[in-house]
Amino acid sequence: MDRQLLPLVPRIVATLDERELRHVQVVAQKTAAKDAALAATSAFGDRVRPGMAAGPWLVIGDTREIGLSTPQKAPTYEYRLSLLARRGDLVTFGGEPHPDFENYRSHVLGTGPVVTLNLSSGEGNPLRPLAVRCRLDGEAFERIVEATRRKGGLTILPHIGMGSTWQLGAAVAEAANVAVHIASPPPRLTRCVNDKLWFATLISEVLGDDALPPTCAAYGPAALANRIRALARSAARVVVKVPYSAGGAGNVSVAANQVARASLADIKEYILDTLHALGWYDVYPLLVGLWEAPALSSPSVQLWIPTIDDGPPLIEGLFEQQLLGSEGTFVGSVPAELPERWRNQLANEAMRLAAVLQLVGYFGRCSLDALLVGQSFESADLHWIECNGRWGGVSIPMTIVNRLSRDPSRTKFVVAQRIGESQAPRPFADAVRGLDDLLFKPGNREQGVILLSPVEIEAGRGVQLLACAETNAAARELSEQAILILSRPSR
Repeated sequence: MDRQLLPLVPRIVATLDERELRHVQVVAQKTAAKDAALAATSAFGDRVRPGMAAGPWLVIGDTREIGLSTPQKAPTYEYRLSLLARRGDLVTFGGEPHPDFENYRSHVLGTGPVVTLNLSSGEGNPLRPLAVRCRLDGEAFERIVEATRRKGGLTILPHIGMGSTWQLGAAVAEAANVAVHIASPPPRLTRCVNDKLWFATLISEVLGDDALPPTCAAYGPAALANRIRALARSAARVVVKVPYSAGGAGNVSVAANQVARASLADIKEYILDTLHALGWYDVYPLLVGLWEAPALSSPSVQLWIPTIDDGPPLIEGLFEQQLLGSEGTFVGSVPAELPERWRNQLANEAMRLAAVLQLVGYFGRCSLDALLVGQSFESADLHWIECNGRWGGVSIPMTIVNRLSRDPSRTKFVVAQRIGESQAPRPFADAVRGLDDLLFKPGNREQGVILLSPVEIEAGRGVQLLACAETNAAARELSEQAILILSRPSR
């Protein structure tokens, strides 16, 4: 793939030795043999394949097919991923695009205008995926097909490449009679890598049982309570996770001393009631594991995994996630400042995991989350937690910086995601005016703030932004200044 299609900036180099390469090849062969359809795309026709190609993009920033997603959260992700679009690309929205955000895109960031597709659900299901709406909305579908036919191809860039995206690709390819590329893994592989239990098995096979916290699966309510009771004997807290959820949305942690005092029936009732309140609908298995907190660090390795013919996976960044509360909700990230030993080990182990994924057919954006646990870095253990086989809260801002900064390899940036905070609502245009002296302006002011969504600002419940500077400390200071300005009442 031509790197000009998507700005990729390798920031860390990790090379596997012959023994490591042989081992990842063996694991990949076993993984593929266990599921012959893992990377299958034949159901979508021979014109649809993973990858990216010259021509227009269709950007679909949709999280509706991720477990426990809600319609209320969807617009934020639509705006955030839309900032990866280039001038003239097609971008989907689940409602009327915000005119002031489109103005900000074009006149402040200089990356617009884009061709927006308004795919309101109307009286229909608000959780209907945008890719399905593209396929069923005659006007939108015709605009996509016309652009594809005129340019001789299309790349669909989804937040997560589930089956609906691939079905849309197949429909467009058939109607336009040209090739359509999907910038994601095949849909079954996408579902597997985002499943915390599936990935826990892969961690164990690639890196060994000591590379993850004690983890097990519960296939029913009685087993769930028993697993929690058993693990609570060796830890201060136990966590139950919905394996297919994201960002801590399906996490429920419970203190071991609470478990010790409760009956199995009470444990079962409490956990099930809490999960139901989160939107879980009795789908098993569930993951039960030790909750390792506080941790010394919550590193996240940002990767781009090309097709096997285009070279090894690229490590684009090592970040430390900022997690909040007992459920570990993501609220931002900063470049990780870790001892060299841990940077090297994180890069090596991430590369081994990514190499297996590449060998079984993975393509696209990927991040791997871990924990460094212990009393000090000298005696810490590295435990891998999950794989995000999709775009996310770090990779999107990182790629925006790659595109807009004159020297992205040197630019430092932090991501701030404050959602649910109470503040005075303000029009997005007013926020842009209020931050004018701090805004990042490509080619003009490259130490500044980039706003990622208008949704939280206008609702008075937070902000999503990234701040760029020459140092981590300066970027943090910029983000704090911006958040302080936005927390004040609008004039």
